[in-house]
Amino acid sequence: MSHTPDFNQKTVDTLAKRASYKCSNPDCRISTVGPNADPSKSTLIGEAAHIHGARPQSKRYVSTMTDAARAEITNGIWLCRNCHKLIDTDDVTYTGNMLFAWRELHENFILSELGSATDKIMLEQKGELLSAFNGYPSIIHRIVLDKPDGWEYRLAAELLRYFNAPYFRRIRDLQDGYYVKPRVYIEESNVLNWISQRMGEAVNTAKPIEKLLPRLVLSFGKPGEPGDLQEIHHICSLIKDYIAEAVKYEESLYFSSVPDKAKRAIELLKNCLSSQVEKLKTLPMFLDEFVSMMRTDHGGTVENPKVVRKEINFELPHDWLKKMESEIEKIGA
Repeated sequence: MSHTPDFNQKTVDTLAKRASYKCSNPDCRISTVGPNADPSKSTLIGEAAHIHGARPQSKRYVSTMTDAARAEITNGIWLCRNCHKLIDTDDVTYTGNMLFAWRELHENFILSELGSATDKIMLEQKGELLSAFNGYPSIIHRIVLDKPDGWEYRLAAELLRYFNAPYFRRIRDLQDGYYVKPRVYIEESNVLNWISQRMGEAVNTAKPIEKLLPRLVLSFGKPGEPGDLQEIHHICSLIKDYIAEAVKYEESLYFSSVPDKAKRAIELLKNCLSSQVEKLKTLPMFLDEFVSMMRTDHGGTVENPKVVRKEINFELPHDWLKKMESEIEKIGA
């Protein structure tokens, strides 16, 4: 069994019920269920629409999404047939963010305007739950609220993308010379000590990730048990802070001027840390692929879970240390 980008019947039914069978377009909100000529049946004019298109020619299609993510309830919205046709005709006006906002607004409307006292309490609790994610992309909100199968891994993947994309871009911009900062001039009498300090910083900066990745795995929970939402958020935030420090470290090298005899040593130091950090870019894609395996023939069971390993090796280039020692000897000569 493999994933398709289409919603299953359970997802369709859940979307309809959470929308109270009303169109989620806040300017429409017509009832999508009514009487039928057959007294034992009802007429349904509502449809589960994909926010990000299911197939390459669909509106708002995102090529980097997996079919499993396209078929999740997080990617769905309940609409009447007319509004479904409307959003699938115009993706300039009706963007993904717009549709995510429609759904959140509509579900809040259902709970606050049409719900019971318990529903209103649930709405308050939902607001408290989302408060830690204020300002984050809508897809993160939906994962937190919907909690689809494998939500722990999907949440971590989206948080890592959101947090770290600016830093990975900054690393590339730095390497390509697209921005400048005030330069620091290192005197010849201090250059050997300065380089030693930078080497020590590189070693210390690399240490936290060795602990953070195993801790992230633990936050996902044991097979068959839910993960820890706040812990996942916290660890992803720490990984972001780690990458941010790596960028600062690289900037300290790129925007320093040293005597000629130390320039080769600086070139050896440049990008050593960032090249290792950039290996973390593959982590969200791996987590997405892992979710895609779930509930398939390759996903294992609670009793016999499939063990999947992802290795990220942080290592210096061949002969790097030998070359650096040679350059330090030249500086001290």
